[in-house]
Amino acid sequence: MTETVLKPVQNEAALLIPPRGLLVLADLHIGIEYALYQQGVHVGSRVDLLIDKVRGIVDEYNVEEMLILGDVKHVVPGSPYSQRRDLLRFFKEFKDLSLHVVPGNHDGGIHRFIPKNVKIHPSKGWILEEEGIGFVHGHRWPDENVFRCSTVVAAHTHPSVMLKDKIGYRFFERCWINSKLDVEKARIRYPSALDCDVVFMPAFNPLCGGLAVNVNGVIGPLGKIVDIDSSEVYLLDGSSLGRVRDLK
Repeated sequence: MTETVLKPVQNEAALLIPPRGLLVLADLHIGIEYALYQQGVHVGSRVDLLIDKVRGIVDEYNVEEMLILGDVKHVVPGSPYSQRRDLLRFFKEFKDLSLHVVPGNHDGGIHRFIPKNVKIHPSKGWILEEEGIGFVHGHRWPDENVFRCSTVVAAHTHPSVMLKDKIGYRFFERCWINSKLDVEKARIRYPSALDCDVVFMPAFNPLCGGLAVNVNGVIGPLGKIVDIDSSEVYLLDGSSLGRVRDLK
């Protein structure tokens, strides 16, 4: 992936910023089980499985800070009891960390449903100036300062890649997308935008659906100002599948 201080966790949809001891997760969609239940799919709460997976990463890599890059919760508007319960359960388990949230499109009113020790940043982005990294969920146009970073990390699109076997059976795998900003397009809206890398994170919650980048591209405003065809695709195990244009 891009040559920065970013370190993807192998076989997980998680990103480390080792100099800060920062773990980045995206699209937890806590409470998605309630939405599935309303559609007749009974899976029960999976928040303990999410907690166990995150705790394993936290302990293995000596994480001190955690950022959730949008869509902490799933059900909007409002929040049913089961979702509120699971949100509190999740954040209580990680009260030993410095916790950050950049809100996503599912996070309306998120401040009412999570503990007060969680720092909620503007939805237009959070910047680590020393590391030169900007973080946005990706559902709205970011602040212009985000595109003065050397790397932008985004989520929202739940990227996957559609693959076929020899007999034509199609299957989908979550993936990382490493893109470049199309500076010419970006500067129409952001005159000071730099030539930066844009990394799209896969959804951490495996119950979330996703869009195949080699079929649907990338949704949201960022999809309009990155070079999708030239983007590189990586599976969670680190395997490089090449560029999007070669996977269509």
